[in-house]
This record gives sequence, C-alpha cells and structure tokens, in this order.
Amino acid sequence: MKRALKFLFVFLAVAIGIFALAGIPNYSAFKTLFSNTDGMAEGSEYVENTYSLKSLTQFIGEHPEHMSVVSFNVNDPDSGIYYQADRPRTLGMLSNIFLLLEYERQVETGLIDPLEIVPLEDIQRLNLPEVGDNAHNSAIEFLQDNEAGLITLDRVAAASAQFSDIATSDYLWFKLGYDNIEMLFNSLELYATDHPLPFTGLYLFIHPDISDTSRSYSEEEVIELAERFKNDDSFNKEIKQLFENKRLNLSFIQERNALSYFPHTTAFEMANLMARLYKNELVSPGVSKRVKEKMNWVKDGTAIERSFAEYGAIYDNRMGMLSGIDFGTSAYDGHTSAQAVFFDKLPVAFWLHLSANHMQEDYQQRVIWDPALYEATLNEIND
Repeated sequence: MKRALKFLFVFLAVAIGIFALAGIPNYSAFKTLFSNTDGMAEGSEYVENTYSLKSLTQFIGEHPEHMSVVSFNVNDPDSGIYYQADRPRTLGMLSNIFLLLEYERQVETGLIDPLEIVPLEDIQRLNLPEVGDNAHNSAIEFLQDNEAGLITLDRVAAASAQFSDIATSDYLWFKLGYDNIEMLFNSLELYATDHPLPFTGLYLFIHPDISDTSRSYSEEEVIELAERFKNDDSFNKEIKQLFENKRLNLSFIQERNALSYFPHTTAFEMANLMARLYKNELVSPGVSKRVKEKMNWVKDGTAIERSFAEYGAIYDNRMGMLSGIDFGTSAYDGHTSAQAVFFDKLPVAFWLHLSANHMQEDYQQRVIWDPALYEATLNEIND
C-alpha cells in the first residue's frame, strides 16, 4: 500500500511538473484555446472531407458564400474560371501590391532612395504584439539576413511582398504617403476595390477596448489611429501593453467576423491587375518588371521550380481568410495564368485545417499547371 501511494505521489509530482513546464510559458495560448471552444468546433464537419485538393474543389463548388476564384490564360482571358468573380472579398495584405507599385514608381522617379537605411526600431514600433507574431518574426529575420546587418528600404519593400507582416507594410505605407498612394490607386481605374489603409489603424479600430465597433469607420479615422500609434510615445506604449495582455479581446469567431471592417475587393479586379502586371502594363514597363521580381520570392522551392518557368505571388493568411494573387507560366505547356483566389470568412476550425496544411497556396499554384485540378474546379462550380 505504501509503495502504491509512493508511486502515485511520484507520478502526480512528475505530471504537475510537466504541466507547469509546458503550461506556464504557454498559459496565454492555453487560455486562448479554452476560451474559444465554440470557434474550434465551427466548420469541423468540413475537415474530414477536404484533405486532398480535388476534394477541396467540392467545398469550393458547394460554398460560394466563402469562395471566389478567377483564373485565366493571359492570352485568352475569355476562357477561364470566373467563380463569384464580382463578390466583395476581404482585401487584406493583398493591398501590398499597391504599395509595391507606388514604391517602385517613386524609385523610378527619384523621389526615394532604395538603399536608404531603415532603423529596425522604426519598424518594431509599428508591431502589434500577439497579432501575426510568426509573420513579423519571419519578416525581421529576413530584413536582418545580410552581412552588414543593415536594413535598406528596398529590403522592406521586398518583405512586404513576402510576409503578411503588419509592421513592414505600415512602415512602407507611411513612407510612401497617403496622397501618393491614392493617386497611384486612382490611376489603376479600379471600381470595386477599396483604398489600402494602415493595418495598425484597422486593428485598433476593431479592438473593443479602443473603439466603438458597433459602427462603421471612416478612412480618416483609421489613418488617425495609425498615425497616433506611430507618433505618440505614450499611446504607443499603452496600446502595446493592451495587446500583450488582451490581444484583440475578441473570440476567434468575433475576429473572423471583424473582417467585414477591412477594405474589400473582387477576384475579377485583382486577377485582371495580375494580367496587366505580367504584360508590364502597370505604371511603366520598368515598374511592372521590378514589382514582378519582388513577387518572385515563392520560387525558392523545388516543387515550384519544377512546375513553373516563372511565378510570382502575394498571399495573406489571417483569422478566417486565406487569399492570394499570382501569375505563373506553366513549365509543362508554357501558358501563363493570372489569378485571384479568396477563401473568405471561413468557419474557424476549417480555416485552421486549411491554414495548417497550406492548402490554399497549394491549390492556387497547382490550378495553373495541373489540367486535372483546373477541370475539377470547373466541373464543381458548374454543377
């Protein structure tokens, strides 16, 4: 009996120790999961049947409320996939395409120096704790990955194409200037796409401890919040502490629903933007070519190198949404496609499944070079 009690005591002590080592450092993560049990179950019924890309096309065909897909040959745009092409979708980090275009325009005209040194603290100042930490850490690692350890403005622009990082995107937004971005945006003649706005301002607006989220916002209000966060030391410190303690203070479902506050676009306009970019028709041939070079980061991988002669993309991944714009030339038949794919306002559990398995990116790349997946998508949306 004593030996049994001793064993039980040792077992409990070890178990408590393991839980403490694992749980205490990750307490906020455990707390977040336990407070989102409803969200973790939302859409779980779709998970089991979507482990292949072909089965994912069935979800696409059955759920137009969550999906928009536009994919066409740039030399034959009349034939292609145009599924929910004009339905408003969350723009998200795809707005970085406009920042890249305006950045390269200002470089071309000599307004800014691409070799200008950017202090790391200026970028870190715009980081919101607990919001996209993985993307931010990856962006900072990329920015510092050079022998001198110096961050150039051109490297910040490249990071905005590669990572869904709020801080690098907003730094570039403020550097370029709202008036310049707006003039560039208006020159593109987009009629269903909202103006790109600083993400810090958007996230401050949807935080219930900061703003009245029961009403819609104005562009000026979002920009004012972002400027105050950037320029006001005490406000910046206060906001960072708030996000460290409470993050967004929203459940997963509420955070997903808050996407309705973000700027929107359509798959049709964004895919056509990619076709114009590929043909070097945006701003100038030189600007278009340099933007394509910065979007070409995704080619660093054997699967993409094997399947594409040329490929460029900007992706976004945030609670409830997975999206991407891209252009790609198939290595197998030489045709070039322009695309925009939106998985928008997804059930939380289903979003976690797709996000963890990078299925949206795989789907978007493969539908260009795999005729079977292209046809499977056409069949499902036609049904």
